[in-house]
Amino acid sequence: MVREPVRQILSAADETQVVAAIGAAEKATSGEIRVHVEWRSGGDPLAAARRWFHRLGMDKTRERNGVLLYLAVDDKAFAIVGDRGIHEKVGDDGWASIRDGIQAAFVSGRFAHGLEEAIRSVGAILAAHFPPRGDDRNELPDTVSR
Repeated sequence: MVREPVRQILSAADETQVVAAIGAAEKATSGEIRVHVEWRSGGDPLAAARRWFHRLGMDKTRERNGVLLYLAVDDKAFAIVGDRGIHEKVGDDGWASIRDGIQAAFVSGRFAHGLEEAIRSVGAILAAHFPPRGDDRNELPDTVSR
């Protein structure tokens, strides 16, 4: 049996809740939110998150307003990366605030709760800066990638 990082921290029901949270958050914005989970970052989790951001095509959204929530399970690491459009408005301190706000949930093993909290926070920020447009479409899948 192949060990899967997502199932290490999220049950199938948890993953469904996380995907639903992404969908709900994206209804209020033209922005895009993704979650990526893997075993190890290979060093710096923020650098790994940036690599996955590009691999997942998140740098190709129309308004450059994609946000990736990245988890490296074995490293016990979490990072948030926002594309240029949203990062200019939030900055490193804004992402760090969200990261720090969910740390307690992750430390206590409540990964689904922490991710949902992060998704709601990111969604609110995206909605404030990038409200939905009349011609808006879901540019990226809402699934948890691995």
